[in-house]
Amino acid sequence: MNTTTINSITPNPMSIERLAHFDAAVHERVQQWLTSGQLLAWIPILSQENFPGVPPDVLQFADRYQEAMRWPIHRPEDLLALPDGITGWLLPADADDTDVACGVWNGEVYILGVQDKRTGRKQTLLGERVDIATGQADDPEQSAV
Repeated sequence: MNTTTINSITPNPMSIERLAHFDAAVHERVQQWLTSGQLLAWIPILSQENFPGVPPDVLQFADRYQEAMRWPIHRPEDLLALPDGITGWLLPADADDTDVACGVWNGEVYILGVQDKRTGRKQTLLGERVDIATGQADDPEQSAV
């Protein structure tokens, strides 16, 4: 995963520590979202990594109701109220798809670009990423977060 951590979140500016695999494009996009004042949404990623004790079929069932699981993010400080240790998708509230994930671990907010662990391809909330150069979409059946 590409990772950025935001140590202390204030409306402007933010204290940022760049970690290994820092993705400047993801960072810039999230910074624009946060400084614009637009409403954002956080949606938990329903995976075995986030919820190891939950059977895969239950996670797949719950995943169909992602729209109902949107957690509103009105201002940057709201990110600190996210459940600790659970990665979720971060996007503008009126958007349908994103390739940005976000989580809180031990009081620090991490902004992540998500990649398939097997293929290295970037992933999105909707499960595929279109390659601009070829126009080809990843096979959503082979996507895993």
